[in-house]
Amino acid sequence: MAARGDFREFFDLRKLDERQLGQIEFVLNSPAFEDSFKPYMLGLIFSMNTMWKDRSRERQDRYPDEFLAGGVVFAEGLLKFFSLLIHETSIERMHEAMVAGMSNDLIYDAKRNAGQVRPVVGINQPAVPAEGDIPAEDY
Repeated sequence: MAARGDFREFFDLRKLDERQLGQIEFVLNSPAFEDSFKPYMLGLIFSMNTMWKDRSRERQDRYPDEFLAGGVVFAEGLLKFFSLLIHETSIERMHEAMVAGMSNDLIYDAKRNAGQVRPVVGINQPAVPAEGDIPAEDY
């Protein structure tokens, strides 16, 4: 049994296959996580902790202590899980998950736009010449 408050009991990486793990890593390594989602989660934790300290009967009737405590523990565990994933990110796994659903043309275009490949022909020249552009002596 995991130690009290151990998030790994619920957030188990072994339950994810390589593609799922890569997709989650891709999202967590995007600016959206650090700039928007993480601050939002930290704000929720702060808000629930503040409410939890309010001992008024009205607050306890509306938000029981167990509800707030569970929310705080869950959110903190989720952020710890995300931090662990970010720390252990495999760039190769993330890239494989990203391109898994892409067609060969889209993968080629992405690599070309990133400068990893260059077209053999000029940028304004089609790869397959139009009919009549090929001199007969070439064949």
